Amino acid sequence: MRRIAILLTSMPESGGEHQYLVLLMETLIKYNNIYFEVTPICCNRFWRKWCQENHMEFIRYEQEKYAPAFMELNARCYRVFKLYNTYFSKLGKIITDNKIDLLIGGQQSTFLPALPCKLLQPVHDLMHKFEMDFEEIRNSYRERETHFSSSSRFVDVVLVDSALGRRQYLDCYYKKGRHIPHIRVLPFATPDYKRKEPEYVRTPDKYIFYPAQFWTHKNHKNLLKAISLLKERIPDIHLILVGSEKNALREIKKMIQNNALDQNVTIMGFVSDGQVMFLYQNAVALVMPTYFGPTNIPPLEAMALGCPVIASDKYAMPEQTGDAGLFFNPDSPEELAICIERVWNNEELRQTMIAKGYEQNKKWTAEKFKKRFLNIILKELKVSVS
Repeated sequence: MRRIAILLTSMPESGGEHQYLVLLMETLIKYNNIYFEVTPICCNRFWRKWCQENHMEFIRYEQEKYAPAFMELNARCYRVFKLYNTYFSKLGKIITDNKIDLLIGGQQSTFLPALPCKLLQPVHDLMHKFEMDFEEIRNSYRERETHFSSSSRFVDVVLVDSALGRRQYLDCYYKKGRHIPHIRVLPFATPDYKRKEPEYVRTPDKYIFYPAQFWTHKNHKNLLKAISLLKERIPDIHLILVGSEKNALREIKKMIQNNALDQNVTIMGFVSDGQVMFLYQNAVALVMPTYFGPTNIPPLEAMALGCPVIASDKYAMPEQTGDAGLFFNPDSPEELAICIERVWNNEELRQTMIAKGYEQNKKWTAEKFKKRFLNIILKELKVSVS
């Protein structure tokens, strides 16, 4: 029987990448010892506990860090470094000792060095190639670009989130005569909330909701400008923000104060899954003004939980949400304000969007995700299903 290992590197604070990795792992557990044998490689306490709760034996591993120069050498001298990594790295020893046929990288930020097995790498976005205006992207450009450009020369399979993601990967890294991975489209799926209960959160009677870490590219500033415009026409307009503190939070708080929005905006920080459920289910709408894509998880969560979606028209987000959403130019607070006002004042429109959201969400279920992923794995391992 073929053997698969998966690097479990994420934490719940990792957001969408963590949810994606949970779905990958749930798929592997479901078919473990049927089509293949699974070896989880746990890099933190969360995943060790998760494997214990799911009765999975696992290997403890302290994740190795790779400098950009090392990544480049893996690409330029692939055969030499394949031997080097096999015999002199902790990960290589795990692969050889357990006779692994396929290693799955858990997150796109996890570099997989050349190893004596097939390698599968998720690549959720290449925004460092398309959104260089943001400081957080400029600061990480070299590491991200070295990582992706190097791995593209020897990784066997790349998972992308959309047809647009596939085109972007080919445009950025395909060179005639050079190795190109098999690029498989595996869109994000709606997280499974059936096993969770909403947790009450004290909120205003009406509010719009934005769950996002406070990176500049999440575009909180134009959202606050839209709220400021709406305040004149809708005095009780209210925005709830949740998410881990990142580089733009101080500026966001200052902007709220300078524009007298203290009574119109609530920042809750990082909240539990149950609280997120409650906030979606009771919001007038999700608003998603981010500059990044190709797709994002919050629109899927919103549609699954009966929350209308107002989203940026960037990249593949209109494809993800379909006619269930309203879309706007993320550079235009005026367009965003118009979309919010339409949903805020029109309950009939809101209910129509909710119904369409439930229908659109059927395309992105966890069950469909798992079937797609299983088919990708079986194809790469050349395992036939009787």
